[in-house]
Amino acid sequence: MSFEYGKTLRNGLALCVLAGVLNGCANTGDLGNLMSSLNQGARKYDVAYLKQTIIPGKTTKGQITQMFGAPTNEELNSTSTSNESNWTYEKSDEGLDKYMKLANKYVSTETRQKMYDTSAQLSKAQTVANDVSSVTGTKTGQSQTQGSVLTIYFVDDVVKYYRVY
Repeated sequence: MSFEYGKTLRNGLALCVLAGVLNGCANTGDLGNLMSSLNQGARKYDVAYLKQTIIPGKTTKGQITQMFGAPTNEELNSTSTSNESNWTYEKSDEGLDKYMKLANKYVSTETRQKMYDTSAQLSKAQTVANDVSSVTGTKTGQSQTQGSVLTIYFVDDVVKYYRVY
């Protein structure tokens, strides 16, 4: 494969990802809904959903794995006599963020900069949309009930408690 062909292929892949994001924005009219659809696992960072799903003292590691998949990080407290451990899930390692990190590996520096600039513009647009909905009174308060990191603490493979931040 020639160098030019590989460069064109990488740039085409990056532009397809970007076009999909922009097309989704145009079709949904709501950047928040688009981001939620690209981050299918995002529900695990929603406090209201977690309150309904995780029951301290009853929910097991197996059930958590079924609902949320493998954690980003797993720690075991080896000094504990009651087999304590915790699992951490990080939003930045899932969904659109995961795909953008992967795409960045295969594109040129110039394309990578364009992707970064577009991502920054989308972030600004989301901030403006949040500000507008706050001023107009249509804000649902969702941003206050979601986090980007979920840590679940276990004792003997049963949930002790969890934190979202």
